[in-house]
Amino acid sequence: MIRINLLGVARPTKAAGPPPTVARHAVIFIVSAVVAFGIVGFFYRYWSSQIDTLNKQKAEQQRERDRLAQIRAENDRYRAQLQQLQQRQDTIQQLQDSKAGPVDFMDRLGDIVNRSNDLYLLAVTPDGPRVSIRGQSNSVESIANFIAHLKGSGSFDNVHLAQYYQDDQNNRLSFKFNLDCTYKLPSAAHPVAQAAGGSAAPGRPPAGL
Repeated sequence: MIRINLLGVARPTKAAGPPPTVARHAVIFIVSAVVAFGIVGFFYRYWSSQIDTLNKQKAEQQRERDRLAQIRAENDRYRAQLQQLQQRQDTIQQLQDSKAGPVDFMDRLGDIVNRSNDLYLLAVTPDGPRVSIRGQSNSVESIANFIAHLKGSGSFDNVHLAQYYQDDQNNRLSFKFNLDCTYKLPSAAHPVAQAAGGSAAPGRPPAGL
């Protein structure tokens, strides 16, 4: 059977397309690229979020560090003020002790001396932790009574008679003596000991003697 083309126009032919293998590779590449970019985008957003979280935590820690530094500075300032106040209190207490100590010492010693009409004190001086007393009496009995009164007063302890000797200067017979003892401040002297004449732990001589 013979076909005749009456239109006089050449019949179009089918265009040759790319080989099926090349097209499939192109599709695979595009899909792989899209997946790769998606994975990269996911990790980028994830890591960016982690970095932002860490930066926020770092900023919070820096603020907390600054706050603790301020608190520490305040504590140091308060500690320094407390030390200054304590030093002032100790200084005031020492001044009060040094002021009241000699007065109380001399009052108590004077009361004991006044019990004997023939006994006189020539010198009272500190000797290390002890007090040295030098005096004169008309009799040995007065010296013994003076020592007994010191021991029984509760304010003097560890009374030790160093020496006594006879002195007939100016044709007048008298006895001179040297003794030492420790003095207890009123705060350290026990009330019962003061009333009953008992002894307590050794004290120290008042400041300023």
